[in-house]
Amino acid sequence: MRPNGYLFSFIAIFLFTLACFASEFSQPILTTTPTEMWIITSPPTLIAVITPVQNKPTATPIPLWVKDFADPINSAVANRKPDFQDDFSLNRSWINVVSGEAWPHYAEIHDGLLFQKLPEKTEFSILYHPKLNRRNFLLTLELWFDHNQPNDIVRFQFDQIFDQSISFDLSNNRNWNFHWDSHENKQSVGGIYEHFPPEHVSVTIMMRGSECAVYLNNDPLAYSSNCRTNPMVQSKPWIASFRLLRDTGRAVAVNFDNLKLWDLDNISGLP
Repeated sequence: MRPNGYLFSFIAIFLFTLACFASEFSQPILTTTPTEMWIITSPPTLIAVITPVQNKPTATPIPLWVKDFADPINSAVANRKPDFQDDFSLNRSWINVVSGEAWPHYAEIHDGLLFQKLPEKTEFSILYHPKLNRRNFLLTLELWFDHNQPNDIVRFQFDQIFDQSISFDLSNNRNWNFHWDSHENKQSVGGIYEHFPPEHVSVTIMMRGSECAVYLNNDPLAYSSNCRTNPMVQSKPWIASFRLLRDTGRAVAVNFDNLKLWDLDNISGLP
């Protein structure tokens, strides 16, 4: 009977083991379904940046006389050799007349500059060259004030008929005045110009017919349509002159350079 007992035990163990395996493999397999995840973000916030608007400087309108009068003259001389020019490397017969001195004398040249002075307690100093005497012309030059004194004044004067003259005054305090006058008609305009010493000041003066114009540092400055009745000049050698006039009790001095003059009567085709 013992063998049957062993057999029965073996069969019981086998059936129990088989039942365990069947139970394990019969359990459902769990599968994981991916979960959808929604990420909610806020839209970007728009921040308005307010930039102050700066008013741009308004450009000064170009005067009509520049186009009608000055531009044709400037174009006509642009590629033309001057009728008279001087770089003041030597004295080319410039004459200086000073009040209180018995005789005129040759002007002084220093370091390639034409030098004009008004000694202390002196009424006037006149600098001239006969070749500047023209009826219709364009004149350009550069000048420096020798002293840093605000009241120093240089005058460019052009005498016409006996009772008429045209002058342009330039002072070291940045003031300018343009005069044209006769006994019956005296007129002038003036203002303030930009100047940064020791930089030079560029001066351009043009006259044709009854019209006159002035440029300063290559910018249009002043104009008159009737600055003179006729383009006539007197027979004096100092019709066109540079002048220093007494304004204070001290000495005044200026320097000139790069002078050029075109005689507009020698240019045909000007309007």
